[in-house]
Amino acid sequence: MARSDRKQREFEAREQDILDAALTLFSKPNWESVTIERVAEAAEIGKGTLYKHFASKDELLFRLMMQFYQGILSLIQAQDNDDGDILKQYRDTFETVLQYHDRHGEYRFIIEYCNRIDFKEKADPEWRESFMKMDQAFSAWGTPKLLAAMEQGLIQKRSVEQIQMGMHACLDGAVNMLWAGQDWCMHGGKDDILTATIEFLMAGLIGRR
Repeated sequence: MARSDRKQREFEAREQDILDAALTLFSKPNWESVTIERVAEAAEIGKGTLYKHFASKDELLFRLMMQFYQGILSLIQAQDNDDGDILKQYRDTFETVLQYHDRHGEYRFIIEYCNRIDFKEKADPEWRESFMKMDQAFSAWGTPKLLAAMEQGLIQKRSVEQIQMGMHACLDGAVNMLWAGQDWCMHGGKDDILTATIEFLMAGLIGRR
């Protein structure tokens, strides 16, 4: 049993080493030219060993995307509290999510690629299921808060899906601005983008009361 546990830990550690090596390579503008061979070389393993963990380059990219979103989910779950101030919790969450994206720009090309329609169309069904579970975990955090806020009269009563869609669209736009760097920051620094986005998100969340 102990031997089996050790082998599993070694397998997981090697897998994370591969993901770390891949992230370094995929974080550069020429990321699309990166091959499985280059990832294996960077991880200091053979190509055959890499294939024991990941069947393709797309699976590597998908796993890195999931690693990115798991990082966000873990952060907002960790800072969750029961102080009753739902609007403050949302403001803090918006700030956390935007700052996380800003700090982890190395995922930019990976996230942009995995959000492309052609990637989603060819995605393995198991990947879709994993992503759906992640999405459900985010909803499990946010939906009860939205319903409670409407019940308390803190925000306008309307479709939860409508609110979530608007927040998602606004966050996506702000992230694109942050990740685009100087091309967008000419209209203001990162702090300006963060402040403007959070205020806009809060206004949209509250709606007409």
